[in-house]
Amino acid sequence: MSGQIVTQFTRDFTSQIGNCIYNEQTLGGEPKPTTVVVGGEPLLLIADTHVCSPVPPIDLKAVPIPPCPAGTRTITAQDYNVEIDGMKPVLESDQTLLLGSSSRMLTGPYLSSRIVVGTQL
Repeated sequence: MSGQIVTQFTRDFTSQIGNCIYNEQTLGGEPKPTTVVVGGEPLLLIADTHVCSPVPPIDLKAVPIPPCPAGTRTITAQDYNVEIDGMKPVLESDQTLLLGSSSRMLTGPYLSSRIVVGTQL
């Protein structure tokens, strides 16, 4: 697979689990700094197994008992045989995992359309 590099500002899709809606949200979390410079700034990488910021649930039940759980998310970089400072970057073809079971595709924005993993010059 090839694709653009994901950042903490990349969003994932809205999803529904039972009576709970989890809106799209930026990945957030704590990106890892690298020695790579992009646009004059060090690249902050979403890499390997990244813990994203949680998504607040919207409960569709009239009486929210039991309440919807907070939407914890992780994202794991697939093995593309690419590393940046020894870390595998998460790419646009990867997906977040909501509450450990529901996959959510990524929607962008991505780092740059000029930096694409898995392409040849």
